[in-house]
Amino acid sequence: MSEQNKRNFTRIKFERQVNLDFQDESFDSCMIKDLNLTGMFVFGTFTQQVNTTCLIILDQKGESSDLTLSATAKVVRTTEEGIAIEFKSMTFESYMFLQATLLYEAGDPISIGLEFPENCPFEVIEEEQHPSHSTFTLQ
Repeated sequence: MSEQNKRNFTRIKFERQVNLDFQDESFDSCMIKDLNLTGMFVFGTFTQQVNTTCLIILDQKGESSDLTLSATAKVVRTTEEGIAIEFKSMTFESYMFLQATLLYEAGDPISIGLEFPENCPFEVIEEEQHPSHSTFTLQ
């Protein structure tokens, strides 16, 4: 993540599974370490380099809901623990899911809510423009 985003958005501990789909390799059920408005850190052993693009699929299934955060993203940092991923685009529904998740998981939801920028830090696109998990391709 850019140095500016690191300073501006609080990271929330968020231990959930996520699927990462890179052009040449997919990783299912990876564990997220933390999440913020601009991206996430994912535990694991990855060979992808900084600036490699991927599709993120985070499913949250509950008794009365089935929500999915689907986003295109890029690797911005690699460590021995895993990779930091920055969101590049997502649908409006995924953006609302991300905001609701951050507010729900935050110890202080008011301070997290105050961090939401007037302008989204990545592109919010229409549903039909966003690649699905099965049709994701890189240019």
